Amino acid sequence: MTEQDERAMEKRRRLLFFLFYLMSKFYLSEQQVIRIGGIFETRENEPVSMDELAFKFAVTSINRNRTLMPNTTLTYDIQRVNLFDSFEASRRVCDQLALGVAAVFGPSHSSSVSAVQSICNALEVPHIQTRWKHPSVDNKDNFYINLYPEYTSISRAILDIVIFYKWKSVTVVYEDSTGLMRMQELIKAPSKNNLKIRIRQLPSGGGDSRPLLKEMKKEKEFYIIFDCSYQVAAELLKQDMFALDLEPYRYSGVNMTAFRLLNLDDPYVASVIQKWSMERQLAPPKPESGLMSGIMTVRNDLLS
Repeated sequence: MTEQDERAMEKRRRLLFFLFYLMSKFYLSEQQVIRIGGIFETRENEPVSMDELAFKFAVTSINRNRTLMPNTTLTYDIQRVNLFDSFEASRRVCDQLALGVAAVFGPSHSSSVSAVQSICNALEVPHIQTRWKHPSVDNKDNFYINLYPEYTSISRAILDIVIFYKWKSVTVVYEDSTGLMRMQELIKAPSKNNLKIRIRQLPSGGGDSRPLLKEMKKEKEFYIIFDCSYQVAAELLKQDMFALDLEPYRYSGVNMTAFRLLNLDDPYVASVIQKWSMERQLAPPKPESGLMSGIMTVRNDLLS
């Protein structure tokens, strides 16, 4: 661990200590109400995002469990902004801070996250993030907690799957440069394992991926790992198989391999997931990254 990493960890320890100190003060005091700000990005005519549902679910669960903070009730102020609108996100977080929120949750897009984090950092208000954060910029910010799984751990898990299935060659297809960083453990694998890796990039701006898919089929690249958003993954599958539902994949030559980031053998985790599943049934279904992450492998007919 470098000195820079140690400094970053020390900053996180201080922030966590500060949050626990606040919680202990609230616990010992009279009944109090703590307001938390939530900023969520939406597209036009889009239903409520899973991030927002999860946020409301967490607040409600804490309020129902009076053993956690018996003298405290959590409330929230939710603001919705358009996707990629960092200016609007900045304006909304300023409105929330004027209301006296104790912490800010979200948004998820990189430019909006940076804008909100900068304001929270300046005013020393904890910022709770769920988006992957580039490690090179971690040390610039103090007042944040990032809930996204550590990228090297995910990369090692993917490498374990590759080794388990005894793949001798793998193609890594990434959407942007951050994908290469998230796949570092796999990319470094050839030096330690008998593994051939080819790296390709998806067309920028969500362009037509069919030429790339044809090229991979021509080169007989049938073990493929995609690092991309779920929106791009869905479009990629449409261009490859002209279908979105999982049912057609059963007969299309595609084998999907996935791993879950949750331990469902833990009774507490299983209970939370069950309650969360019931909560989701009340909302319109929508594909979303979050509780599950995985990889997709393509064996036979990449593209006819």
